[in-house]
Amino acid sequence: MELNSILNTKVWLLIIATMHMIMGVGASYAELGSDHLALIGFWAAVGFYLIYAGLMTEGQEQARLAAVLCGPVFVWFVIAAGMDLDMAGQPAAPLPEAILPMILWGMPALCGVMGWNIDEAAPAEESA
Repeated sequence: MELNSILNTKVWLLIIATMHMIMGVGASYAELGSDHLALIGFWAAVGFYLIYAGLMTEGQEQARLAAVLCGPVFVWFVIAAGMDLDMAGQPAAPLPEAILPMILWGMPALCGVMGWNIDEAAPAEESA
C-alpha cells in the first residue's frame, strides 16, 4: 500500500465525519436521550463542518481545515485520557477505548499538517 493512499485527507475527513455523526450523535442520543440535546447538537454541528471540509474543499484549503478542525480534537483526547476527564457523567476518553478515536482524529490532522502548503509547492512559471 502506497503512503499517499493512506494519507488521503478527504478520505480521513469523511471517515471521521461518518463516525462522528453515527457515534457522537446517534449513539449518544440513544444512550443519553433528550436530556443532553445541546451537547448532541454540538456534535452534529462538528460533523457537518467535517462533511463540508471533506466534500466542498480540496488541496491546501482542505488540508488546512483538516489540521485546524481535527488537530485540537486529537489533543483534547490525549489530555482527556491523561487527566481521566468525564463528559455528561461518562469517562470522556477512557483507555484503551480512546485509542481508536485518537487515531481517527489524528490521521486527518496529520494529513492536514503534511499538506498545509501543498498548493504552494508547485514551481512558478518562468516568463520568457
